[in-house]
Amino acid sequence: MGVLEFTIGIFLAYISVIVLIVGSIYKFLTWIKVPVPLKVPLTPGPTTYTGVVARLATDAFLFRPLLKGAKKLWLGGWIFHVLLLTTIIAHIINILFHDLWSVIGYTWYDIIGYTGIIFAGALAFLIVRRIVMPNLRYISHLSDYLILLLLISIVLLGNYVRFYSGVDVKQVSAFIYSLIYLKPIEPPSNIYFLLHMFLVELLMIYIPFSKVMHFIGIFLNPVKNQRNDARMRRKVNPWDFPVEIMSWEEYYNKFKDELEMIERGG
Repeated sequence: MGVLEFTIGIFLAYISVIVLIVGSIYKFLTWIKVPVPLKVPLTPGPTTYTGVVARLATDAFLFRPLLKGAKKLWLGGWIFHVLLLTTIIAHIINILFHDLWSVIGYTWYDIIGYTGIIFAGALAFLIVRRIVMPNLRYISHLSDYLILLLLISIVLLGNYVRFYSGVDVKQVSAFIYSLIYLKPIEPPSNIYFLLHMFLVELLMIYIPFSKVMHFIGIFLNPVKNQRNDARMRRKVNPWDFPVEIMSWEEYYNKFKDELEMIERGG
């Protein structure tokens, strides 16, 4: 086994998985510990837990706010996310459960293989959009371009590996299983496969420190996950200084003479 195969196929494979899992858990715990002392739901919002779940589901999976604000962006973004999910599921089936295609049908195997081309097109749309729109270009950072370029590089290399490199899927499957069972064997020596795998590992390492973590953050956003019930029940701010609360009856009895004088115009 060469140095390149060991570094990319084994060492970075384990490192990237560890960083992704530990980093994501750390980010989640960091976010969930942030106190939310005030009621800040986005209005008009649901007043029940069922409504909150429904709104979170439509926002997270159907991109409802984006559909209302920018339909072209919604279409490109939604296609991108659907194809991303399709690609991940197809990789899992293709590598870990390859024989399942005989049940699903190899026609679907060929069809899903071509979704990578559409996937690359959706990514290209998002990149071009950031470049040609002045207002979006103004607020874009280098990291926004880097993540898109990394993704499109992964997709283009994946398409090449899928259609032209001649990589044996069964060999890849055996290699991945060896990593899962902590008994790693030599990975396929195809340079395009190794480069594709290397870029995926970079993405996995980068995810916990990037905006890609929005797939977790959206469910922890207090403007989305709170009920809009501030008028129905009082929410006590734990940061408030303790103050003596006086009911209207107590207030009236305390200042009864003054209030009656005001009523008489005195």
